[in-house]
Amino acid sequence: MNNKLLQTAVFAFGLINFTAIAAPNFSAAQIAQFQQLPRAQQQALARQYGVNINDLTAAGSTSTTTSRPPVQTISPRPQNRETDQHLDSQANNQQLINFGYDLFSGQPSSYTPIDDLPVPNNYLIAPNDEIDVQLFGSQNTSYALDVSRDGSIQFPELGPIHVAGQTFKELKANLTNRIKKQILGVDVSISLGSLRMMQVYVTGDVYQPGAYNIPSLATVTQALIAAGGFRQSGSLRDITIRRNNKVIDHLDLYELLLKGKTDHDIRLQSGDTVFVAAKGQSVSIDGQVRRPAVYEIKSGDSLGQLLADAGGSQANAYLQQVQIKRYSASGEQVLTKDLTTSEGKSFHLQDGDKVHLAPVSEQLLHSVIVRGAVTRQGAFAFRNGMKIADLFSNKEDDLLPNTDQNYALVVREIDALHHIKVLQFNLGHAIRQPESADNLILKDSDQVVVFANDLQVQSWQEPETHLATSTIQSTQNVVNGSSANSAALAAAGSEQAANADLQNSRSNQVQIDHDTGVQIVTTPKSRSNLFNNSDNTNQQASSPDSRENLLQPILHRLRQQAVNGQAVQIYEIAGAVKYPGTYPLVEGASIKAAIAAAGGLLESAAKDEAELTRALVMPGQVSLAHQKFDLAKILQNQQQANFALQSKDRIVIQRKTNWTVDNTVEIQGEVRHPGTYTIGKGETIADLVARAGGLTQYAYPQAAIFSRESLRLQEQQRKQMMANNLRQEIASLALRRQTNTATYNSTPQEAMQVADQLANIPAIGRLVIKLPNILRGDEHSDVMLENGDRLYIPPQRNTISVIGQVQLASNFTYDPSKSVEQYIDAAGGAKKQADVDRIYVIQANGAVMLPNRSFWFSRSHRKLQPGDTIIVPIDTDYLDGLSTLATATQIMYQIGVAWKAIN
Repeated sequence: MNNKLLQTAVFAFGLINFTAIAAPNFSAAQIAQFQQLPRAQQQALARQYGVNINDLTAAGSTSTTTSRPPVQTISPRPQNRETDQHLDSQANNQQLINFGYDLFSGQPSSYTPIDDLPVPNNYLIAPNDEIDVQLFGSQNTSYALDVSRDGSIQFPELGPIHVAGQTFKELKANLTNRIKKQILGVDVSISLGSLRMMQVYVTGDVYQPGAYNIPSLATVTQALIAAGGFRQSGSLRDITIRRNNKVIDHLDLYELLLKGKTDHDIRLQSGDTVFVAAKGQSVSIDGQVRRPAVYEIKSGDSLGQLLADAGGSQANAYLQQVQIKRYSASGEQVLTKDLTTSEGKSFHLQDGDKVHLAPVSEQLLHSVIVRGAVTRQGAFAFRNGMKIADLFSNKEDDLLPNTDQNYALVVREIDALHHIKVLQFNLGHAIRQPESADNLILKDSDQVVVFANDLQVQSWQEPETHLATSTIQSTQNVVNGSSANSAALAAAGSEQAANADLQNSRSNQVQIDHDTGVQIVTTPKSRSNLFNNSDNTNQQASSPDSRENLLQPILHRLRQQAVNGQAVQIYEIAGAVKYPGTYPLVEGASIKAAIAAAGGLLESAAKDEAELTRALVMPGQVSLAHQKFDLAKILQNQQQANFALQSKDRIVIQRKTNWTVDNTVEIQGEVRHPGTYTIGKGETIADLVARAGGLTQYAYPQAAIFSRESLRLQEQQRKQMMANNLRQEIASLALRRQTNTATYNSTPQEAMQVADQLANIPAIGRLVIKLPNILRGDEHSDVMLENGDRLYIPPQRNTISVIGQVQLASNFTYDPSKSVEQYIDAAGGAKKQADVDRIYVIQANGAVMLPNRSFWFSRSHRKLQPGDTIIVPIDTDYLDGLSTLATATQIMYQIGVAWKAIN
């Protein structure tokens, strides 16, 4: 009956206890926990609850599949605890935790093991304790004696000895004396084995209030941990310990958590009650503190005490203005206190206060900042009288190898609105000549900006005249997709030998620097990427120390502060300077200073004449005034006073007349000295061939290929426009054909694919020339060269090609006696779908020749030449009635003409 009552009480409190009558009533978890205990504690628990220890051991070894009655268990503790009702209404505190509660959170447990702890001398002996006695000397015997319920132990040979109520120190002394008196010649060693379990009560605002079995050495905090810790509504600062209905102590856990004091964390005795009161007043503190949280306070606690509880302020906390939000009858009010004063520290807190410590300003005080092309960027301590040379005492160590020593800036704030002005100086002079005016005197918070010589010459790749393999494949896809048969396909893909020679000769591109004339060997880009609008020609990002990156924030601030009619302090310099662009207008700015800012003049600069454009702002209008000046005199300080710069001035440094050191052309093929040549104004193809040593004996000038970039761009634009017009026509015809009863062999989608593929074929830019006439001195046939022109002279080709709508497209040995009809007959004759009325011949120089209109092609006055190609086109009406596709097929033929001409 007693066991059943005890079991009912344990389940009512939600405890896991060994209170069943028989072992089979225990859960597997209970038995496993029991078996993990030391043997002595197992015996003590078995005796306390009247359970046979052997039954428990056997039950643990049997199968767990035996049906057992359900055992009441405690539900797992939720991860998100219930929030405090008072603090939950404060939205500011939702991100802050309640200080100290997480230390005690856990799962409630009826047993908190404390093994191998030393037993203090003032420990009181009570029933269920185990006393270990070891005799040595005349006898060598060990005894494990349990304290019975009447408080005695049964010592062999001595009988019962009453020990309950004695301290451990008294027990050792009394028991040792008695043993030595009754057993002669022995020494005694007395210790405690397993300690008794005791029952205490943990009540109040804890997670799981109730009665708990804990070891006899357990303290108040261990009892709280056994109960699962605190609810959010529980107080960490008001914990009462009662014994025999009397308050014996109070525990403030803040003393333990913040100061490590354990004075009031006393050991409990059986029957003690630990009561946790409801949480009292609480405040929150966040911002620049080491432990932001919600803290419980006592009446009279000060702001300084709260800051100490929060671990103190961080190094960047601004203590002069600590913000306190406080609830009052009229609403929430804000208070500001200075925590650096005793008055601010002693400010009394109230329930619900929210304390916030803001950070100090990140602005550096009493410093000078150095940015740009220096070895060590950053802030340097400022002192009165500090100059530029003090920052760069060692030029070799403080500056980078690419530092521009002729131009540097000082950015200085001039008022409370953080407006700036800019000063310019020569960094090299400031370092080498400390007494010069360039060694500026610095002020607090100045920024020194040092630039790098970061000119990145963008070596543009000239267009290629040869046909890449990928381009040929694209045309093959276009022709096949449009069902235009093999005419344009063969014209696009036949005889690539000349093309390969030109391509291999240009694997390494020799270019000339724009101003210096230095040759630069670069690897050419593919034409498909070079002229693609989506291609980024400047793949390499500019340096962080470049003028553009360093000047951008300065120019932005100058533009931002130009308000209320104030002139923006910037100017522009363009033309033959190293770094053209926009620059800040400095104090005393001159044209000479502007040229230094732009990196100096290029070799191509014309020093006899330059131009200054100035905006003249008048009421209601702005006019521009242009003025020429002698740049050489400006640089010699002869006209310095007359050309002080003003806002929005634009300086243009002209180039020298006929400055053409960078104009180059290329000649390849059957010439004596192929390569890249620099040309001057007025040079022609005849001059180029003569400079290349003339033609070799294998040259075939009738088939010369000449390409020009401007023509290629023009051709590309026209081809794109043609493709767009073709798409529009296809779309229009697709709408009309929906109501047409006629049938078509091809769909508008197929025609649209032809237009798309047409747009992807790159332009060529070929100019048809008559090189034999040019070499004979015909001035009307000669062409004046331009930068980037290319000339290729192939070897002799003694062949005639027949392609298109013939039975077998073939190449034939040239026979001057044969006509067009005879060559077509040699290829098996024209097919049924051939358009014999539009047969044409592509001559070796790229020109197109139309034979006589008669069917039999009388060639009495026009003869074929070596290298010519006969094209038999397809009858577009035979393929499809859709006129759009016919137009697309005609475009393919034209492309085939050009491609065959190249080859």
